[in-house]
Amino acid sequence: MTLLFWLLFCAFIGYSAGRKGRSRWAWGLAAFFLSPLIVGIVLALMPDGDGKKETRPAPSPGGNRDSGRREEKYCPECGYLADAGEQYCPRCGEMLW
Repeated sequence: MTLLFWLLFCAFIGYSAGRKGRSRWAWGLAAFFLSPLIVGIVLALMPDGDGKKETRPAPSPGGNRDSGRREEKYCPECGYLADAGEQYCPRCGEMLW
């Protein structure tokens, strides 16, 4: 019964890590081998994000006012600025709307 709770806590740590943009498997295994409590505290203190996102300025709400500027759209998954003709993000493969 104790092993079942241990595995459930490790799975929860992995799920929480994935929601914060971290590796689910790595954090789940770390929780299994170390301690779900210690790894959970460390995970809770870490900032969100995976460090792969680019910081680009958001498009202006006024639309495309510069006639020389090419059409672009942001990937909803990773924030990559792709050409408007792209159907999928070149970085992560997410479908662009």
